[in-house]
Amino acid sequence: MEALVLIWPGGEHAFRLPLAQLELLQQKTEAGPEFLLNRINLGQWAATDLFETVRAGLIGGGLSAVEAQARVMAAFDRHPLIEFKVPAQAILGHALYGPPDDPVGEPGPVTPTPENSEKTDSGSSAPSTASQPPLA
Repeated sequence: MEALVLIWPGGEHAFRLPLAQLELLQQKTEAGPEFLLNRINLGQWAATDLFETVRAGLIGGGLSAVEAQARVMAAFDRHPLIEFKVPAQAILGHALYGPPDDPVGEPGPVTPTPENSEKTDSGSSAPSTASQPPLA
């Protein structure tokens, strides 16, 4: 999966959580990615949750561990913690669900094909229930 490019308090960077960074994040936060995302969404996060999510995402996005640590430390020193909540949610969401415009499965027809269409003689797509016996 391609990296997610975000503007966050530390600038504009690529973020990605491949398996190695997910394992590191799980060790640092003692939570799996979906549990961690839910914890952040519910406002039950700790500063470490946000810090480590952003740091791991930067490493997965291509920064060295040293550079990612320095950038996140500098940003956390200059900005309120809450400014890191949305980036952390986006990073975890991207790892769990992929990009929002990345369709799941194969593309299919947008409109029904003639063989599975339920058009009636009058042009209505709703089948008529008038001629059916009542349910007992």
